[in-house]
Amino acid sequence: MHPLALLAAPLLLVCALAAQADASPPCPVNDIADDPHGVGVVRDKAESGDLCAQFNLGYYHYTHQSYEAAERMYALAADQGNARAAFEIAMMYRDNLLEDNAGQRRQWLEKSAALGADLAQIELGIDHWEQRENNDQLYQAMHWFEQAAIQGNTQGQYLLGEGYWVDRGIEGFAADDQLAIRYGGNDELGAYWVCKAAEQGNADAQFAISEAYSIGRGVPASSIQRHLWLTKAGENGHEEALTWLDESGTAWYTRLETWAKRQMSDEVATCPALPSKQESDEAGLTAIEAS
Repeated sequence: MHPLALLAAPLLLVCALAAQADASPPCPVNDIADDPHGVGVVRDKAESGDLCAQFNLGYYHYTHQSYEAAERMYALAADQGNARAAFEIAMMYRDNLLEDNAGQRRQWLEKSAALGADLAQIELGIDHWEQRENNDQLYQAMHWFEQAAIQGNTQGQYLLGEGYWVDRGIEGFAADDQLAIRYGGNDELGAYWVCKAAEQGNADAQFAISEAYSIGRGVPASSIQRHLWLTKAGENGHEEALTWLDESGTAWYTRLETWAKRQMSDEVATCPALPSKQESDEAGLTAIEAS
């Protein structure tokens, strides 16, 4: 699947209730819908400034389709530094549950991303990617993908890698343009980040790195590594990978020769190391290498 197809798929609101990085400690989601007394207690705590009570009351209003009330409570939690609450508001605007007359979705998305929510960082990166008319927007997209990638988010890693592979045409930039220097086209970094996502089971990334090994893009060409990653992608249900793995139309003697070569190899699917030219201490990359 082309990465742009992945970009078109919306990030589901329910994903926001999964683990993600917040500037403030994460708030457990407490279902208070069937407990009138509990609702009252949480409301009192929220009014006295309890961050998690504000978040949970926002969630309560959201589940009761009182979206404006949900926004008010989430906003109070977000103003105390809760990235997830800011992301929930952005998603309500995105899903047209609230009327967005002044770019509210983007404002809350930027707040959530700045506070460290990886899903917000990806969505903001997608905004820049889809709106790009020049390389500057691409660099902004890659910046936000990287912020999610260094938190271990596989979609961020995959999209960051694909960003390094994007054809930029004639790429010229000033010597002090740090974004352009950091996010300029680089096949080796593209392979590194795509393979990071592939290692964690991202099927699109597994297929992409198999193609990279097929043509030697950022990695030495290797038919064995190509097949190993292609097999992993197929095992994860990747349709293009399954098509490539279907050898029913190949002559029997060719299939036999290919099978024999694979049997003689004890290789396992591997990823390239971080290119030596990239300073490993930038943006927390040393933490990724240690993981």
